[in-house]
Amino acid sequence: MELLVLIASGAAGAVAGRFLRLPMWPITGALLGSAAAHIALGGMVDMPPALSFFAQILVGCAVGASVMPGFMKQLGSLILPAAIVAFTLVIAGISCAIVMIWLGFIGPDEALLGMVPGGVGEMVAASSALGANSAMVAGIHVVRLLVTLWLLPVLVRWAMHWRPRTSREEET
Repeated sequence: MELLVLIASGAAGAVAGRFLRLPMWPITGALLGSAAAHIALGGMVDMPPALSFFAQILVGCAVGASVMPGFMKQLGSLILPAAIVAFTLVIAGISCAIVMIWLGFIGPDEALLGMVPGGVGEMVAASSALGANSAMVAGIHVVRLLVTLWLLPVLVRWAMHWRPRTSREEET
């Protein structure tokens, strides 16, 4: 029963997110709705691994369906910049974790697992396997995810000004 409440709260959160015009409303609304329900239920509901696995398959299919012909050719020219960006993000996350540890905000396991890029589920599973505070790792990832999702539309609009104009755009 609690699982149904969690799923319904996620769906209601997504609908509310659309009406509230939240950035990336399906994800952020569902995340906030299910998190609120999870807190209200006392944190006693765990997503069954099979359902979580199925959800990850759906997300993977949605991403895979966005790949267009010519992607591999285009990827060849982007592989080095993408690798540099990924490496930079890992270094930035580790640097932030080190600062959090040094300031005494959080322990090393939770800081590192919470701040490095990666899936929430994977990092929470890793934290559980290492004996770290899984709830803290999940909380840090949720904050990182929300900040990223809410800033992304602003950053995309900002970045659109960087791209060179094509001759077709210059004519209009």
